[in-house]
Formats: sequence, C-alpha cells, structure tokens
Amino acid sequence: MFCSHLYFYYSSAQLIHTVSSKPIVWFRDFIGVGYRYYDIYMNVIPLFKDKMFAYKLWKKTIEWWPDDEIKLRFVEQSDSYWLIIYGGSSYKGDNTGFVKNVPVVSENYKRFKVGYEKKAILRFGIYKEKLKHEEDNKYDLEILKKSKSIYDIAFLKYDELSPESIEWRCIEENK
Repeated sequence: MFCSHLYFYYSSAQLIHTVSSKPIVWFRDFIGVGYRYYDIYMNVIPLFKDKMFAYKLWKKTIEWWPDDEIKLRFVEQSDSYWLIIYGGSSYKGDNTGFVKNVPVVSENYKRFKVGYEKKAILRFGIYKEKLKHEEDNKYDLEILKKSKSIYDIAFLKYDELSPESIEWRCIEENK
C-alpha cells in the first residue's frame, strides 16, 4: 500500500520516521514559543512579530494539515530543547515544518511536559513590544483564533535519536 502521508512506527523504543516523497521545508523564522494553560487543553503557541505574516503563514500551511497527522516533538539537548512541528498537506502539496531551538528549558516548558494530557492545541501568537506610553508590561501577546488539535506529541532526547529520523535530520539541518 502506498500513501503520500508521513508514516511513523516504533522500533526498539525509538521513534523512527519514513518520509513521503516530498521533503519537509523547515521554517524557523519565528521568535519563540509560548504555552497557555487555562484552556481545556494546554496550548503550544509559536510566536511571531507580525500578525498579517502569521495569519498568511497559517493559511498557507497549518490550515490544511489534518489534526490527526500533526506531529509535535520536543527534543531535549543539554539545557535547551528543539521545538519541531510538522504535518504536511497532501491536498495543498505543501510540506512545511516549523523548528526552533529554545535555549533555556523554562518552567513553562516543564509545566507543559507534565500536564499536557496527551493532547494539545496549536495556535499562533503575536508578541510585540508595547508603545512607551503604555505602562503595564513591556510586551503584549495576542493569540490568534485559528487552532488545530495535536494528538501525536513526543518528548525525545537528542542523543537517543536515530540518524534516519525526521527529528535528527531537522536538527542537523537547522543548527
């Protein structure tokens, strides 16, 4: 049986992936990642500076990803971790993935790791500096309404990845 979607299977306690014929193009030009805990399911929020850019990127990529095919990977390496999100769309022919090296394992990341309950919500956020006359916080966060459910979430260690895995190749390409 042949299918153009990504496949994955477990082999000797390691997550290994085989890839469809179209390679993943990694998008890494977002400013970071945020977490939100106050919804029914925890949110993972890639952060952008420009709202229109983020909206158009969502419409071009994630909008077309089937929820049950989205992969969310956290690959821990020393005191940092890699956020890797991919899914692809056979309908749109787009195979964009998102990758970011997060230099510090924060308390928010640890809280997410412990409490995500095997499902998370993916949303984009806009993180921008407030104007000088606004006194509260120095930064403002706006979370876009579009969302996707993610069921395939894994926390991995870099030194345990197989060189054939999508995660290992992604990290090596984006160091």
